[in-house]
Amino acid sequence: MSKAKKLSLPGSNDAHEFYNYKPKDLIWAKMKGFPPWPSMIVEPPLDLLHQPRKANSKCVFFFGTRNFAWIEANNIKPFEGPWKEQLSKVNKPNSFRQAMEDIKNHIDDPTEIDAEISKSIGMNHATEADFDKIRDGLNEEEDDTNDVPATAPTVAAAVNTSADNGLGGGSVSGINDHEDIAYKTPVKRTPKARSTISTSSKIKLPPSTAASSTAKSTAKRRRSSQNPGGKRKRNNSASVLDDFIDSSSPTPRRKINTESLAHIGTSSRRNMNSIALLDRPVVLRPEAQAIDMNARSQTLAERDITPSNLTFGFLGLGIMGSTIVKDLICTGHKVVVWNRTMSKCKPFEEAGALVKDTPMDVVDAADIIFCCVSDPKASKDLVFGNCGVLRATDLCNKAYVEMSTIDPETSQDIAEGITQSNGRYLEVQIHGTRQEAEDGMLIILAGGDRTVFEECHSCFKTIAKNTFFLGAEVGNACKVNLILQTIVGVSLVGLAEALALADRFSISLKDIIDIFELTSMKSQLLLAKGKEMAKGDFNPQQPLSHMQKDLRLVLSMAENLDQSMPVTAITNEVFKHTKRLGYSDHDSSAVFVRSRF
Repeated sequence: MSKAKKLSLPGSNDAHEFYNYKPKDLIWAKMKGFPPWPSMIVEPPLDLLHQPRKANSKCVFFFGTRNFAWIEANNIKPFEGPWKEQLSKVNKPNSFRQAMEDIKNHIDDPTEIDAEISKSIGMNHATEADFDKIRDGLNEEEDDTNDVPATAPTVAAAVNTSADNGLGGGSVSGINDHEDIAYKTPVKRTPKARSTISTSSKIKLPPSTAASSTAKSTAKRRRSSQNPGGKRKRNNSASVLDDFIDSSSPTPRRKINTESLAHIGTSSRRNMNSIALLDRPVVLRPEAQAIDMNARSQTLAERDITPSNLTFGFLGLGIMGSTIVKDLICTGHKVVVWNRTMSKCKPFEEAGALVKDTPMDVVDAADIIFCCVSDPKASKDLVFGNCGVLRATDLCNKAYVEMSTIDPETSQDIAEGITQSNGRYLEVQIHGTRQEAEDGMLIILAGGDRTVFEECHSCFKTIAKNTFFLGAEVGNACKVNLILQTIVGVSLVGLAEALALADRFSISLKDIIDIFELTSMKSQLLLAKGKEMAKGDFNPQQPLSHMQKDLRLVLSMAENLDQSMPVTAITNEVFKHTKRLGYSDHDSSAVFVRSRF
C-alpha cells in the first residue's frame, strides 16, 4: 500500500454515505499534513467560533496534543470500525503513539479529559446554539415560549409516513431547531431524493395551531432554501457584532437581543488557543541586543589599518549599521552619526562619535556620508525628505555612499538627486550577516564614482574581507547583491523543509547537520542556519523581514524583464507566511517554524 493511501481515511470519499456526530463521539480526524488522528467531537471553545471554517465542519479535540480545530465531516470517521486496525498501526511518529495511549486512557477513565475540555470551553463560554440565538434575536424566555406545539411531532411523523409511501424521503420540517435528538452512536445514513408533498397529503389542524405551524413552516422553508442541509450558515469572515442592525443599510437586519451577549465575553482573533494550535510556540519579539563597544574580533585586531583623515557620517544604526560604526570607531576613524531613535546614538557618543539631530546636519559635518537603513523607501526619505541630505547647505566636494539593500531604480534616483546637487555618489552593497560584520568578513560590492571608492578604502578594509568595484554604472552592485540574496533565500527554505521532514520522522536534527557537514554540499551559512533551526535560536543576524524584502525586490526586477522565477516566487510566499506568524523581526532561519508547523 502506498504512503498516500495510508494517510487517507478509508471510504472518506464516498459521497453517498455520511454520519451524524454528536459531542463526545470518538473519531478519526484527518488534518492536512498529518495522518488520521484519534480525536473526539466536542463543543467548540469561543476562540474557535471566531475562526473561519468550511461548511459542515465539526469541532474536534485531538488526543495527545490536546488541541482543538475545525475538521470537515468528510475527513472524519468513527473511531470504531473495520478501519481501526489499519489506522492504529504503530509505524507512526511518537506523538501518534502517545495519542493512541491517551485515547485508551480516556476510554478507561474519561474524567481527566472531560475536565480539561470543560476548562478549555469554560462554563461561561458560548456554544454555537448561543450564537444562533443571538443571531435570531432570541433569549432564553423566547426559546421556552416558542417551542413547537405538541402536535408537531405527530405532524412530522405523518409527513414522513406519506413520504415513505411514495412521495420520496424528506427532512422532518416540523421538528423545532432547538429540540435535541439523541444518537447512541454515529449513525450511517444514506440520503434519499428530496420531494415536495402534495396538497392532498396536508393534515388539517385547529386554526390557532395551524397558523402557528404555518408561520413556523414558512420560516423553516425560508431557512432551508438558504441552506438545504437544514443548518444555519453564517459568514465566517465576520464577527458576531456584524449582526447588529445597520440603519444605513437598504435591507435592515434582524434585531439583536444584546442582553444575550452579556455572558459571552470578548476574545481576540489572535488568542492563545489559536496560537497554540498544533503546539505552535508563542511568538515573542526578540530582545534588542546591546552593542558592546569594547569588544573587538581577533580578525579585525590583526589587520593593519591606517584610518583616513576624512570625517565619515553615518545615517542609520540598525543591526548592520551599528556594527559597522563600532568597527570604524575602534580603528580610529572620525565618525558623525544620526539615527531615527536617538537613544541608540548614546553608546557611540560615549565612544567618541559626534551625534547630530538631522541627516542634513550630518552632511554639513562630514566629508563622506554612509547610509544603511532597512528598505528603499527609508533610503529615499533620508535623501529627499524634510531635513534630508539634499537640504544640506552645500554638497559640493561631499560624497554620498548608499549601503542599504535597495533596487537598481531607487539607487539611480538617489544618484541623480545627489549629482544634481554637485555631490558624488557611490552605491555599496554589503553581503553578509551581523556576525560577519563584527569579524570584518563582509563582501563589498560597489559601483559609481571611482574616486569615492578609493577614498573609502580604509573603511572597506575595516569591515570587509573582499571588495569588488563593478564599474561606473549605477545599479550593477544592487543587481548582483539581489541575485546573491535569491540564492540564500531559496537555500534557507530548502534547508528548513528538509529539517522539518527529519523532525517529523523523529530523526535527530543534530545528526542530520553533522552528516551534512561531511558532504560536498556544506557551506558555512547553511551549517550556521541549520544549527539555529535545530536549537530554535532565531536571534536576528539578518532579520527575516529584510530577506523577504530582498526577494520581493528580486521578483520586481525580474518582472521588468519578463523573466520567470517560479521557485523564487514560492520562496517569497514562504517568507511572507512566516512573517504573518509573527517572526518578522527574528532571524531568517525562523522560516523553519513555518515548515515545521
